[in-house]
Amino acid sequence: MPEITSAQLTGSHLDTFRKAKDAMARQNHDYVVMLMPPVLEAHPGLLEGRKILRASQIAKAKSASKMDKNMAAVRIAPAVIQAKSAVGKSLGAGLAKLEEALTLDPHSPQANSALGEIALENDLPGTAVFAFETLRAAKPQDTQNLHGLAKALIACKQMAKARDVYQAIMDIAPTDGAALKGMKDASALVATQSGGWEKSEDFRDSLKNKDESAALESASKVVKSADAVAEQLARLHAQFEQEPQNVTLARQIAELCETQGSLDHALQWFQFAHEMTQKTDPVLEKSVFRLQCAQLDLEYEQAKAAGSDDSICEEILARKKSVILEGARERVKRYPNDLQYRFDLGEALIDNGFYKEAVPELQQALRQPSVRHKSLNLLGLSYQRRKMLDLAAKQYALAASEIVGMDIVKKDAIYSLGVILEEMGKKAEALDEFKKIYEVDSQFRDIAERVEAAYQQTE
Repeated sequence: MPEITSAQLTGSHLDTFRKAKDAMARQNHDYVVMLMPPVLEAHPGLLEGRKILRASQIAKAKSASKMDKNMAAVRIAPAVIQAKSAVGKSLGAGLAKLEEALTLDPHSPQANSALGEIALENDLPGTAVFAFETLRAAKPQDTQNLHGLAKALIACKQMAKARDVYQAIMDIAPTDGAALKGMKDASALVATQSGGWEKSEDFRDSLKNKDESAALESASKVVKSADAVAEQLARLHAQFEQEPQNVTLARQIAELCETQGSLDHALQWFQFAHEMTQKTDPVLEKSVFRLQCAQLDLEYEQAKAAGSDDSICEEILARKKSVILEGARERVKRYPNDLQYRFDLGEALIDNGFYKEAVPELQQALRQPSVRHKSLNLLGLSYQRRKMLDLAAKQYALAASEIVGMDIVKKDAIYSLGVILEEMGKKAEALDEFKKIYEVDSQFRDIAERVEAAYQQTE
């Protein structure tokens, strides 16, 4: 079922849509929420109408009471289940049930994820992008949602945006293999796309000859072989010679060099493209930083494989730490109010041994919920390394108390607190902390050795 515009509506549905649009202009959100659902049930592909409805739902949700919000959380789960069940019989009815849930909480992870998944399954990629973007606004660090968004963007043929989303996932979770693969695939697709040719009903009519048509046919596919990459690179290089100020071409060449595995050339082209934009493109900035780190990782792996001295490997790691720190300083300088960047700088300073300098950065990062507990742990480490043990213990204890589930961050906090208590001579209290981890994960670090040794001493 393809997505439609309001121009394709007729009769009473068109009249209702116009009334809803007028009500939206007057900020009569209750009226919009009443008018739009029947229209969307009849026309589930009307993305324009869904956006109007969502804007009113969000406006209404801002004034909801705490009790209403608590009740919403209880009612949304069954509504989502009913919606998924109803979709098989009627897409419109199923999505209408989801809109009931989204009226309760427009940023509901369950409802937006369900809307995105159902939309993708029913050839409504624009609606899927809208759903995942809505959730992203509320939960920018939700990598599962970001994966869904990237998939939806690819379905919409928005490869550059998909690549940027995968990059965002890598920034949050650097070890996410699926995101790394997705970013590389999307980058290859970006490099092979040009000028929105797919928008034309018969874009070959605009080409000068059959040779250009054949080239476009090749460029519209994902580059899979080394020969295809080399051929595409040669074509882009020739084009760049004619347009030496074309940033898009420079970016495409860089991306293809990376796909080819030529990190040196890829980094040079990314740096060149970044310079061409006067260093104002954050995506290019991230690409330069990512390639610099990738180069150093490769150099380190090669040194280890060659059996180089530990001092050589340590020097490579030190250079990587320096690159990370320099990049973090630059981003904070450019975006001083971005608390995520404050955390990144604090983490880089800790990693480079600048414990005192890290403190103010991490204290600011405490206001960012997504990194608050990691910031507390790093603050604890900073104080610990400077022998301010009571302050260190306070940070670790606070982090452990605020985290509900026993995740890796909480384990780190409890373990570090136990070590601090041992240093302070409070062995019984330290053992109590270590046992909290031992009871759920005896394989964590050396926790088994610490706990079991303590019991052996009492025998």
